Amino acid sequence: MTRWLPIGLVGGVAAVVVVLVLALGGGDGSSAVPEGGSSFGATTTGGGGQTGLLDALAPVLEQAQEEGTAPRAAGAGAASAAAAPPAPAPEPAAGGLPAGASRSAARLFLIGFGGTAAGPAVLRQVGAHEWGGVVLEPGNGSSPQQVAGLVGRLRGAAQRARHVVPVIAASQLGGDYDAVPVGSALPSAAADAAAAQRAALGAGKVLHTLGIRLVLAPVADTSTPGGPWEGLAYSDDPDDVTAMASAAVAGWKRGGVAPAPGHFPGEGAASGDPVEGPATVGLSMDELRGRDLRPFASLAASAPAIQLSSATYVAFDGVTPATLLPEVVAQLRDDLKFGGVIVSGDLAAASLATGRPVAELAVAAVKAGCDLLWIPGDAAAQEAAWRAVVRALRSGDLPSVRVAEALRRVSLLRAQYGVR
Repeated sequence: MTRWLPIGLVGGVAAVVVVLVLALGGGDGSSAVPEGGSSFGATTTGGGGQTGLLDALAPVLEQAQEEGTAPRAAGAGAASAAAAPPAPAPEPAAGGLPAGASRSAARLFLIGFGGTAAGPAVLRQVGAHEWGGVVLEPGNGSSPQQVAGLVGRLRGAAQRARHVVPVIAASQLGGDYDAVPVGSALPSAAADAAAAQRAALGAGKVLHTLGIRLVLAPVADTSTPGGPWEGLAYSDDPDDVTAMASAAVAGWKRGGVAPAPGHFPGEGAASGDPVEGPATVGLSMDELRGRDLRPFASLAASAPAIQLSSATYVAFDGVTPATLLPEVVAQLRDDLKFGGVIVSGDLAAASLATGRPVAELAVAAVKAGCDLLWIPGDAAAQEAAWRAVVRALRSGDLPSVRVAEALRRVSLLRAQYGVR
């Protein structure tokens, strides 16, 4: 797949990024990177006097800033913004919801959109609601320069509306499955845990510089012959998956990006890809515990977020996608002692599995215990889901304490990874 435009500034910058990703991902991974609480624009310097990544990208970011399309970057080589954006609205108080059910509901959503340009309709949508985040998917990003401008436009639309800026996230599963093309290999190409960590660290440094603070990665599913992750996931051995996914989580965190490994409770043995149609995992609970759950049991102590699956599981009721089941959330929270953010599976995929509208499933997912609701690029479905959650909050069908709990977890992640 052609990832870099071969002409002009875009080609030059992309070539620089490829070289830097390889350099930052190689060696012993000793390049110092701020932890998750660092602010956007922190510089990185490798051994031997290498130029920091932000310095290398500074001309691109400076041009975008002058056009009003990129987030301001602080640090070496970054240009000063011409004018400060409007002050955002405050974060929700620790003990309750922000003012109004509509604002609280919007902050529960991760939305997506199609194409490489955030056109007027997308920017109006970002300005209309104080969304929790925007997820970039494959097809949204063509180069680091283009992504920098895209992130800036999304943040700018929120700031102009005086919203708290959304978390900018990316689906970053490797190879052609990366939203931001940084030359990553598929997880299955990782030779060992050290290689998995280097790959995540190198990509994390680039994405952090571009303003991305959350990735739907790494894959923590244990592959099965004929399953949807065969040839893509780290391994068909749960011990190898555990070691490499844990190392990748550490690499993403060192790169300043929050990883959300998926897809709990493991969909490597699914009958198909849930995004493409109804998919079922036919394993018993004992089989899940002995295989697919093992990587997640290890990740629960270190991952800041975990994404659920939209597949159905014979080990539960066999008909309801995992992302809608309180029993699945209880297994993650109570059995594995996970305290971070739970990201729903793709709710459009869950709709395919159930025949129920996305709006109805959004309310069910929050009730089940999801903290962020992922709906890819259907603006009508996103709007309908937001309205459904608002109605459920106002009627009391969705307890405000459940929403406040979710928003507290999301606010902690935002603070840790410097989203402001």
